[in-house]
Formats: sequence, C-alpha cells, structure tokens
Amino acid sequence: MNPLRNAVNRTLLALTGAALLAGGGWLGLSGGAAADRLPGWLPRPGDGTVLLDRAGLADLRGEDWWTPAVVAVTAAALLLCLTWLLAQPRRHGDRRLPLAGPPLTLRSRALADAVAHRAETTPGVARARIRLTAGRKRSRAGVRLLLEPGAAPGRVLEQLTHGPLDEARASLAPHPLPTHVRMGVRSRRERSTR
Repeated sequence: MNPLRNAVNRTLLALTGAALLAGGGWLGLSGGAAADRLPGWLPRPGDGTVLLDRAGLADLRGEDWWTPAVVAVTAAALLLCLTWLLAQPRRHGDRRLPLAGPPLTLRSRALADAVAHRAETTPGVARARIRLTAGRKRSRAGVRLLLEPGAAPGRVLEQLTHGPLDEARASLAPHPLPTHVRMGVRSRRERSTR
C-alpha cells in the first residue's frame, strides 16, 4: 500500500476513534458516581437531559436553512466516504504488474497461472498454487507447494527457484519479486483416492 495513503487512513481512523471515545467517555462518566470526581471545568449534561430534545429539534426544523444544511452535510459526508472507499487498493483480484518497458503490464493472474503450471511440471510437485500481489514498484509472490511423498524439498526448491521463479523475476525486472514458499506433503491416503 502507498505509504501516504496508509498514513492518511491511519490518521483518519485515529481521529474518528478518538472523537468517538472522547464523546462516549464524556457521556458515560458525567452521569454517574464518577461525575463527582471529574474536574469542575469539564462541562456536564444535567440530570435527565438529552443532547437534542424534541422542542429544540422542532425549532431547528422551523428554520429555513435547516433542511438544505442537513442534506448538504449528509451528501458531503457520503461523497467523502465513497471517495475514500474507492481510493483504497483492491486486495484481491487481477492486478496489473509492471514489466521492463514503461507502457507494458501483465495481469497478475496470468503470470501466477503460468508460474503454477510450470511449478507443477517440476518432479516431486503434486500441486502448486501461486498468489501474486501487485505493487507499483514492488510485487510479492506467495507459493504453496504440495509435494509427492518421498520428494526432496531442497531439490524441489532449487528447481523451482532456478526455473519458474527466475522466469517470473525476469519478466518483472528491474522490479524485485520477493517470494515466500510453503511446502506440504501429500498423504498416501490422499494419493490413493485420486
């Protein structure tokens, strides 16, 4: 995720959380036994009062500016939330990976399928799943391998590294492709049911 976008998201969430916590704390502490221990300068609602009573709301509705102001504030809040939502990167799905030439891109799903197909042709690999996370200048690959019983993990990893993963890295050069590989072994019972 973009560091600036990450900072903006965290700041907005922190400010929203702080405002809600402060408001809830003020309402919760000012009405019970804890109200006597609060500083005298802290404003407190009176007993039995509400933030906006029916008479006050009726007076506001009688004003000419009230309805347009409520509609405008609600629409602005909705547009702000929708803009914020659409600005977030999509975590799942098919993203475009940058290739060596600036206008060239490759769909992450296509590269993941090609690498998985090549990995499954490696001796000792029963099944391979590849997940590529696309980024502007950095992408990541998550590889899950299901090995045949008796396969040597070191040998399989070496063949995978110098075969399909090197090809994927060459496709995305000069951008790096850090890779995390997980291996498991297919059980003999699963092998016999196939």
